[in-house]
Amino acid sequence: MKYSQELKSLGYLLIALLFISSCQSSYKDFDDLLVGADRLVKNPYGRVPLGAELSLRTKEPSRLSIRVKGDIPVEHTFSDFKELHQVPVLGLYPSRKNEVEVRLELESGDTFTKVYEVQTETLPSTFPEIEIVKRDKALMEEGMHLFDMLIANNGKFLSYFILFDDNGEIRWYMNMSERGQITYSGDKNDKGSWLYLDWINVFEINDLGKEIRASQLYNFAGNHHIEDAGDGKWLFGGSRKDANFTNVRGQQLTTRFDHVVEWDYVNNKPSKSWDLAEHLDVDRMIYNPDYSMNFEEDWFHLNSIAKANNGDLIASGRNQGALKVSDDNELIWILSPKYKWGRAGRDNKGIDPSQYVLKAIDQKGKPFAEDVQKGLKGTDEFEWSTGQHALNILTNNHLLLFDNGLSRDFKGQPTYSRAVEYEIDDEAKTIKQVWQYGKERGLDMYSPITSDVDVLERTGNRLITAGNIRAAEDKPHAKMIEITYPNNQVVFEAKIYFKDQNGNGQKSWAQFDLVFKGERHRLYD
Repeated sequence: MKYSQELKSLGYLLIALLFISSCQSSYKDFDDLLVGADRLVKNPYGRVPLGAELSLRTKEPSRLSIRVKGDIPVEHTFSDFKELHQVPVLGLYPSRKNEVEVRLELESGDTFTKVYEVQTETLPSTFPEIEIVKRDKALMEEGMHLFDMLIANNGKFLSYFILFDDNGEIRWYMNMSERGQITYSGDKNDKGSWLYLDWINVFEINDLGKEIRASQLYNFAGNHHIEDAGDGKWLFGGSRKDANFTNVRGQQLTTRFDHVVEWDYVNNKPSKSWDLAEHLDVDRMIYNPDYSMNFEEDWFHLNSIAKANNGDLIASGRNQGALKVSDDNELIWILSPKYKWGRAGRDNKGIDPSQYVLKAIDQKGKPFAEDVQKGLKGTDEFEWSTGQHALNILTNNHLLLFDNGLSRDFKGQPTYSRAVEYEIDDEAKTIKQVWQYGKERGLDMYSPITSDVDVLERTGNRLITAGNIRAAEDKPHAKMIEITYPNNQVVFEAKIYFKDQNGNGQKSWAQFDLVFKGERHRLYD
């Protein structure tokens, strides 16, 4: 009996040893798992100096994870188990030997780790300095801070799209200065590519700078705004290049920045366009001429578009206001003071636009006095936006925008900029102000041009970017400010100080740096 028990115990021991042996991987280490050599290439496409591409093949399917080490690490796990991996490494620090930890996980659960080193270059000398003023992580939206940077270059803007972390360190940027002139950006499309618009050229480019698609427009040139509208279409602001003659104060001119264009990029042709001169007075000049390079040709200056689910469009023109038109180009309303309106149309023989100007009402529905309707003064309850940018149609159908305060009350003096939310009744053609932030900050947030405001997805906070602050006591800079809604508690604030290194110091086109817009962005999204 004793002998039988000993044999039984020995059997259990052998089974246990076999089980342990079967759980041990047949690979010695990370490199032993690979087929051939791994390859890590820094900035493989020449546009993203703080990125790299890792390529490797494993002997059996594996799942790859990346961790860029540092005070604020960047981590990402690619979801698929596969043998061939070619992945972006994003979020490297500049001027540093970065340590990038790569982990391979097998379907058995075994993991293997290797640390790569990536030495990066210094940032361009023209890049701004970033100062973090406020940071309350518990109340902030996740992600890093992305802005469209326009570097003055003696009459030409060079475009960079820059991402910095909560410490103010730049962790990614897309260098589009190769275009030699201003390049505008939209958000990522559903394929994960960035859209870049360079007048007649549209590029889809991935996070590492690889060109996915390049298209060239004809009959139209695009500016300021582009977005993926779905169904193989882009939506952008533009200028018509063929026979777009307009009678502006007795002159026959070809105007610009006064169309909205829907472009069929599958077949590379326009599928629809909206001529905004049909609805507005092209002779109306309400701001100082020096706010536009050529006011006669640039009478509207379209800078943003918002599209409702039913196809209605709202277009913002810095020099006139905003207007809403239907999908088939019927005018619905105009958001602008009832001031100095003449006949619409390129021949000045169209409709009377003043009949479509919204009427400002207070919280009880009572119209304000005539001087408020004309934009000659504001009240604590209501002010018109002037020189506005960054239209947003909210889920409650309210309109959110950045009110630059360009020549507020038509007095031509710097005052303040703000983010403002309006409630608009399309049928009654009334407008009510329901929220604002910025008036209380005065010149500290005053940006007469560019700028942005967005609602952040997770928290509902609002991210405000004042793109060109030069009337404040501080040095020239842009601000990115995140506030809670509706309490207006500042939970994040950063200053982006300009160097203006390649400008001549004059107040003229591309002779000073500025920020066009700002976003919250998560790498690998």
